[in-house]
Amino acid sequence: MKTIYFAASSLDGFIADKNDSLEWLFKNGPTDLSFIEDIMKDVGSIAMGASTYLWLLENNKDPWPYKIPCLVFTHRKLPLIEGADIRFVQGDVGPHHRELVRLAGGKNVWLAGGGELVGQFHDQGLLDEMQIQTVAVFLNEGKKLFSRRTETAFKIKEINQRGDTCVDVVYTVK
Repeated sequence: MKTIYFAASSLDGFIADKNDSLEWLFKNGPTDLSFIEDIMKDVGSIAMGASTYLWLLENNKDPWPYKIPCLVFTHRKLPLIEGADIRFVQGDVGPHHRELVRLAGGKNVWLAGGGELVGQFHDQGLLDEMQIQTVAVFLNEGKKLFSRRTETAFKIKEINQRGDTCVDVVYTVK
């Protein structure tokens, strides 16, 4: 069981544009994302921030895509999706991580974003791995991939090219 930050990033380290949009992901046309299904087989619970949750609500044409428990970290009142196992939480990520691990039932915990939320998990030593799909786009501003004020170092575990616009890199936390 691992806690993994799985996200897409621009070349300059942003996961969303200045308007919290992920439309930039599609600037180069379709990217091969078939590997996501393989990753999801090993995921038992998800954590995400309010902006990620709202983007999924507003841009997903299908029903809620996840059949596993999801904790959404928020201070706002957000709409709940009927039939989805979504729990709105706030506060220290430590106790919520223990709940995510319990809910995952031996599978991995996926930190879906954003960068500030993932940084909080990292600060408490709860992040094991990052799997970042770097897409060949510069945004120049927006939401950072990983928001920390201190130097943070990782080791490269694996690199895979995904088509001609994306590189998937797996990093382990030092």
